[in-house]
Amino acid sequence: MNGSIYDKESQRQALRQQGNDVPAGHLAVHRWYLRLAEPWKIADRDPPSEGLTIMRANNPSVAFYRFLYHTAGEEFVWGDRRRMSDEKLAGLIGKDDVHVMVLYKSGTPAGFYDVNFSDPSETEIKYFALLPGNIGQGFGGYLLTKAILYAGEKKVPLVLDTCTLDHPMALENYRKRGFEIYREDDEEYPDPRLDGTIRKDAGQHVPLAE
Repeated sequence: MNGSIYDKESQRQALRQQGNDVPAGHLAVHRWYLRLAEPWKIADRDPPSEGLTIMRANNPSVAFYRFLYHTAGEEFVWGDRRRMSDEKLAGLIGKDDVHVMVLYKSGTPAGFYDVNFSDPSETEIKYFALLPGNIGQGFGGYLLTKAILYAGEKKVPLVLDTCTLDHPMALENYRKRGFEIYREDDEEYPDPRLDGTIRKDAGQHVPLAE
């Protein structure tokens, strides 16, 4: 991670949250867009423990996907797909070129990622996260390596994005694997904890937009 980028953004976000330029009920979010030119070339990684398996959830049910998305994303204030209707969400995750990959630890879901292969010029990792109770065991680095190699099978660049709502180490982890920032944006994100979409005490690292 480029410390100066993150430090300046943290300061800018704090100032914006104190100011009047962000609408009530919204969070000031900074987003980084990253690209890895040759994802198929990164070194593979051994599993950090026994009993780890990664499997594709072929045409997953909305209920199963919501379990993954809600459980993994709650602490990072993921609200976008929580607000989607079942019909719209089913249309997204049911596409042949969208692969929902699930990490299992001894048969129990421990994390997941989405890969979108629809663009022939680049592949996108849309979501990536571990489920609670699985952080700090080396699963994240292992799963990220496997996700990059899986996405790299098409032999095209890989893109993803992260933001100031995500885990503080997310940007660093991506850059350690060769991802480079190609764009940055500021956005105003409606706080899903204020309308009941997510429980109000979630995301302790992000102050409520009150």
